[in-house]
Amino acid sequence: MRRQLDEQALSLLCGYAEQCDQGIVVIDPEGCVVYANKSRQPILCTIDGVWRLELSCVLRDQDGRTTSLGTALDLVRSGEGKQELEFECNCGKETEVMGVRLLPLGGYSGFVLLETRIIPITSRLRQALLAERTTRRRIEHLSRRGRALFYQVIENLPLFVYMQRPDYSVAYANKKTRIFYGETTGRLCYEVFAGRSSPCLQCPTFRVFETGKPEEWEFKDRLGRTFRIYDYPFEDENGQPLVMELGVDLTELKRVERELYQAQKMRAVGVLAGGIAHDLNNNLVPIIFNVDYALGKSVDPMINEPLSEALRAAYRAADLVEQVLDYSRQQNLRRFPLRLVTLVQESLDLLQASLPASVHLYADFQTERDWISANPSQIQQLLLNLCRNAVQAMPGGGELSVRVSGVHTDGFVERIQERLPQGEYVVLEVVDTGVGIDLENVDRVFEPFYTTKRDRGGTGMGLAVVHAIVASNGGDIRVHSSPGEGARFVVRLPFVDPSTMQPQDMGQERKHGRYEGSAEHRSMRLLLVDDDMGALNAMQRVLREAGLDVVTAENGEHGLKQFIMADEPFDLILADHSMPGMSGMEMAENILEQEPKATIVICTGHVEAQLEKQARTVGIAGFLMKPMTPGMLLESVRRYRRRDG
Repeated sequence: MRRQLDEQALSLLCGYAEQCDQGIVVIDPEGCVVYANKSRQPILCTIDGVWRLELSCVLRDQDGRTTSLGTALDLVRSGEGKQELEFECNCGKETEVMGVRLLPLGGYSGFVLLETRIIPITSRLRQALLAERTTRRRIEHLSRRGRALFYQVIENLPLFVYMQRPDYSVAYANKKTRIFYGETTGRLCYEVFAGRSSPCLQCPTFRVFETGKPEEWEFKDRLGRTFRIYDYPFEDENGQPLVMELGVDLTELKRVERELYQAQKMRAVGVLAGGIAHDLNNNLVPIIFNVDYALGKSVDPMINEPLSEALRAAYRAADLVEQVLDYSRQQNLRRFPLRLVTLVQESLDLLQASLPASVHLYADFQTERDWISANPSQIQQLLLNLCRNAVQAMPGGGELSVRVSGVHTDGFVERIQERLPQGEYVVLEVVDTGVGIDLENVDRVFEPFYTTKRDRGGTGMGLAVVHAIVASNGGDIRVHSSPGEGARFVVRLPFVDPSTMQPQDMGQERKHGRYEGSAEHRSMRLLLVDDDMGALNAMQRVLREAGLDVVTAENGEHGLKQFIMADEPFDLILADHSMPGMSGMEMAENILEQEPKATIVICTGHVEAQLEKQARTVGIAGFLMKPMTPGMLLESVRRYRRRDG
């Protein structure tokens, strides 16, 4: 067992120590001062009249290495033998070097004898020590000033800068970082930036602590923003390791890249669609017309069922061509000042009848400032595409919610996060309780022809068209979803003051369904021009069975000749636009030069901006979109005849 320092030994030691010029201190195993003589003891202090050791006192060995008094005591107690050290102390205006010797007290385990003595130094050496001390203080002062200047600079940098400790705590964050993520003092990095309750599985930042070398990587934060991260080893004022992290915000660059990529795809799809639309639509016209004609003549259900399936398939093909053209179309559609709530209400009334019984529709309108500048057909298509997408995501039924509200983006952070210019926006939300979207698919839902619902009738064009419509109207669309928790599509469109808008008339529509002829057509004379004989014959058959007097021409030159040589004037001229040689528009220009009152309708599968402008200049009555149905063809003839009358 450890022997205790008895009173007799202590008395003998005190008797000797009181006569010494050296400082004598006895320290027990618990680190308490048992005895200290009257000589100067610069490594002691008194608290409430009791001597205490300055364990943090910095000592230096003969090789210039530093250690603390507490560490030196531990070395003596662990059997390392005596420790001979020194340190500088202030005695009045003088700086002196004090020698310190620590040795175990023989026969008393854990007790340490500490001796101090002043080491005589020459005047020159004293001056050198003073100069060294002054220089050291100056360096420390400059270091503090340099560190303060460094922090002042990075505080106002337009970059995200923060410093992290090995325990995940944030040691410092500059102003830009605090604006986005709030105060970071006492918070953990994975909570602040990733919104997590536990550390990220693999964090390159911690490789810097391990290797001491910089790291460069990419990070996506809890707000969905993307950063290029640059990590550098650093130290705090006490020499403790830190990692200084610089984050360059790439979100806007990524958005521009995505939009550029999307625009390139749109141009590519547009070129492809424009090239094939005419031929494809011309092929669909005789299919739709002839199948529809056969259905009208047949009363055999065994024949009618497959014919109906073929007709529905042709309509789906026509819709797909139309969606591709809508997606890629670069024309400036005429826009109106319109109230979004009113348009949504009308569209939902139409949608309600077609919803499955298992899908429940809810509407919520929270704003009266719902004026936007848009083409009503486009906005209706946008809403119906979103709703159809939601219904397809709920094969077992669920809830479909449509909300209209308003938002004003005026804060810097809000504008950056929402990627919208400052201003007022009308917000349209479509929410479903369906199967949700996997994380890896969220960024691809607006790509053309990308779909995860081919088995449920998805073509991959519905959301692509939605994105194109929103972008063309200066808005923004975002999707929030996770597997099994439904999806929420949020569309923001700029609010407009209706008093600043000038209404314009716009007229294009497509609808499916059969139409029975009426007596209005009986005395009507019509010139039909098309280079595709299948389409020409199919349309001619429907028009003649409706009682119209139809003259046909297989190209523009022949159509112009038929007009010039006709014994009686034509009430209406229907002409295909894309024909070899003289186009339908060129033929129309020649006819209108001779007869300005002629009513001419151009049939086409794709209306480009330049074509629409040229048609208004020339005096074309309107467009009839291919592939039309027999009912739509007859309805258009009736409408243009009434307009003429």
